[in-house]
Amino acid sequence: MPGSSFSLPLYFDYGATFLWALSGGLYGAKRGYDVAGIAAIALVSSLGGGLLRDGVFLQNGPPAMIMTPAYLIIVSFATILVVGFGRRVDNWIWLDSAVQMADALGIGGYAVVGVSKALALNIPPYGAALIGIVNAVGGGMLRDTLTGEEPQIFKPGTLMALAALAGCVAYLALTLLARMDGQFAAWITIALCFVLRAASVRYKLITHAVRGVYEPSE
Repeated sequence: MPGSSFSLPLYFDYGATFLWALSGGLYGAKRGYDVAGIAAIALVSSLGGGLLRDGVFLQNGPPAMIMTPAYLIIVSFATILVVGFGRRVDNWIWLDSAVQMADALGIGGYAVVGVSKALALNIPPYGAALIGIVNAVGGGMLRDTLTGEEPQIFKPGTLMALAALAGCVAYLALTLLARMDGQFAAWITIALCFVLRAASVRYKLITHAVRGVYEPSE
């Protein structure tokens, strides 16, 4: 049914949450944060997009992350790993590749989740697309903001927000226009976002700063 809510498989959701929490925790540790700071950065890196989706846009009850204890347990476990075995974890040769894989898959997955949850609450398609993008990239944006960095999605670089936008548009088109089953459309969308994001990283397909709109005076 168009607009039916799509749920990520638990192994996908929990695995991505763990990798992003681990990556966020290491990011906090490298900046010299204490245990509370590392835990906070791990939390927003992995669950920030869903928190923005539920707390700011949908406002349909408590955020999912506090209604399902598994998420906080996963973030706590990632924090313990970073605090207790930080140097060893940082040297895991598979970690960077695994995080990039989770990132490429997660952009599409969480974009779909955001769009489908919004459609289920009768939010118009353009609003649902915005919620899907925030769900997909909000965690990284919150992490950068809390650590005093300019959010990566605002700067020239590999396709992230654009991949999420493409996924949201594709899912809306497949479900609302083509009347495709929501689950089938979701996996097509995830595959599309994965290809876009992975190709962008692999082949250095990057965005560029806009020139000519504003040039600072000498």
